[in-house]
Amino acid sequence: MPELDTTPHKYQEICDNILSRIEKGELEPGTRLPGVRALGEQFGCNYHTVRHAFETLAEQGYLVLKRGSGTFVTERAMDFKKRKVSTDKVLKTTDKVGVLLPLKQWGHYVTSLIDQLHHTAEEMKLKLNIRTVTEIDINSAALAREFMEQDCCSIILPWLGEDQNPAGLHDFVRASELPVVLANPVHGLEDNCYWDPRVEPDTRHSDTYMQCNYFKKIGFSKIALLGPDVEGMEYFQRKLMQYSRWCDREDLPNLIGMVNRSAKDYNRLVKRWARHAGEIAIIAYHDEIALEFMDAAIAKGYSIPNDFAILGHNNNPIGLRSNPPLSTMLLPYDYVAKGMIDHALALSRGESAQFKGHEPQAFYIRESCGGRARLGRDGVDAVVAEIMDDFNKK
Repeated sequence: MPELDTTPHKYQEICDNILSRIEKGELEPGTRLPGVRALGEQFGCNYHTVRHAFETLAEQGYLVLKRGSGTFVTERAMDFKKRKVSTDKVLKTTDKVGVLLPLKQWGHYVTSLIDQLHHTAEEMKLKLNIRTVTEIDINSAALAREFMEQDCCSIILPWLGEDQNPAGLHDFVRASELPVVLANPVHGLEDNCYWDPRVEPDTRHSDTYMQCNYFKKIGFSKIALLGPDVEGMEYFQRKLMQYSRWCDREDLPNLIGMVNRSAKDYNRLVKRWARHAGEIAIIAYHDEIALEFMDAAIAKGYSIPNDFAILGHNNNPIGLRSNPPLSTMLLPYDYVAKGMIDHALALSRGESAQFKGHEPQAFYIRESCGGRARLGRDGVDAVVAEIMDDFNKK
C-alpha cells in the first residue's frame, strides 16, 4: 500500500488550503476541484495523500466525490464560509482545563472516567471546568470561547456518543480557539487523539487480539464480533479490521454482527448464530450491547454461556448483577485520564504528548464467557497470565 505523506501532515495542509479558499469565496458550491495528480504536483506529494484530504473533507460534508466526474464543493460549504474558523489555536498554559460532555446516555464508563479525571487533575494541581452540551457541533463552539475566557488552556472531549456526527465534530474542533483532545481517533483529527492512531500496533498489542486469543485458548472454534451499526465510529472500524485480520491468520470463520440495538436486530443475530450454539464465543463492543444480546438469547430459550459465550468491555457494574455475571475487559481509567490531560497540556504549548502504544486491557473473568466452566478458575488464570506475558513481550 502506498504510504501517505503525513510529515508534516501534508493532507491536513491540503484540507486547510481548500477550506481557506472556500472561506474566501474562491471555491463556490458546485466548483470542480483539480484532479488528485494535479494537486499532488502542486503540493509536492503523491496523489494518495490528496485523495486522503478529499476523503477527509467529504466526510465533513464540504466535498462530494463523484466517480467518473470528479470532486466538487458542496452546498454545505456555504455554511462554512459564513463561520469564523480558527485554524491557529490560542496557545497558553494555565492550571485550568475545560471538559465538554454531550448530554447522551453516559453510563458507568463515562461517570467513572470523569471521577478519574478529577482525581488525576487534583494530583497534578489542575482545575477542571466541566460543561455539558446537547451536541458536539459548530453551535457548541461558543462554549469553546467561554472556556478560553475562563482561562482554560485546552479542551478535553473524554467521550462521544455512538451517534456523534463526524462533520459536526470536525466543525467544533476547527472552530475552537483552544486545542481539543479526543478520547478516540477520528479521521482527519489524528493529532487530537491522546493516543496516536497512526502507529499501528502489532497483533498482540490490540485488545481485539487479546479477546480473540482468550476465547481460542479456552477452546472455542468460532468467535464472533458484535457491535453497533453506526457510521463514523473509527474505533469500532479499527476493531473490525483487527478482528478480520486475526480470523484470517488463525483460519477461523469471520462472524460479524452489527445491531441498531433494537430487539428485532438482536433476535436476527440470535437466529443467525444459533446454528453455532455450543461452539461460538462473542466479543461485544461494550457491556451494554453484551447484556442486551444475552437478554435476547435467553428470551429465545438459549443458555449463557453453554450456547453463547460472551465477553463485554468497560466493566459496567450492571454486569455483576446479570445472570450469569458478565465477563468483561477494561483499559485502566487512570491511564486514560492521565493520557488525555498530558496531551491537553502539551497541545496548549504547541507540542504533543500522544501515547505511541497502549497499556494492556485488564480481564474481569466471571461466568458469561464460559472460561471457568471449561478450565476452572486456575486454568483461566493461567490463560490470562499467558496472554499478558505475550502482550508484554518486546
